[in-house]
Amino acid sequence: MGEIGGEIGKERVLGGLLKTGQTTQYDGYKDDGYFEKGLSKLYTILTTGQYAGTTNITLNAKTDAHSNNCVYDQRTKLMWSRYAAASIGPATDGKLPWTTNANGEGVFAVADAANVAKLSGYSDWRIPNITELNTLLNMEYPTAAPNTTAFPAWITNDSFYSSNLDPQYGDYPMGMTFLSSYRIHYSKATAKYVALVRGG
Repeated sequence: MGEIGGEIGKERVLGGLLKTGQTTQYDGYKDDGYFEKGLSKLYTILTTGQYAGTTNITLNAKTDAHSNNCVYDQRTKLMWSRYAAASIGPATDGKLPWTTNANGEGVFAVADAANVAKLSGYSDWRIPNITELNTLLNMEYPTAAPNTTAFPAWITNDSFYSSNLDPQYGDYPMGMTFLSSYRIHYSKATAKYVALVRGG
């Protein structure tokens, strides 16, 4: 059987799992709040130079003056757009269907538009997969929302789409509700929020 990730106990093993973010120990049990195993999240917030100001992302004649601020995750090597898309979509609230509709509005269309506009100077933005969204969770009561210093304005009581379909149901894309760390699937036509990521 082949190796995955190197040899145990030797320096070739470089990675590790992230901490969940739970810091409270409940009822005296040796739960995750007791052990807090894993690597702490380590973000660099980028706001100057190419990461200052805004870039216009346009879909269906609607424009999101999208912040160029980014968050670089030093653990996962992912770079996130610091703010979710806004002012676009069927209801002009930043929520988009998974499948691009007849008006050219959809989560993959907004990633393409961000690349055409070279958001923050890059042209390789994409929709995160469900595992990548999961790395942002912070599992300490009363919310699993991402770090609010790094991601200060994310809507956490509604779902963000991932680029994955639900493996059990096949034709339904998966989303993540950060308020409760709840993964759920939706019809492809349902409009939900979208985050942009690159790297990894």
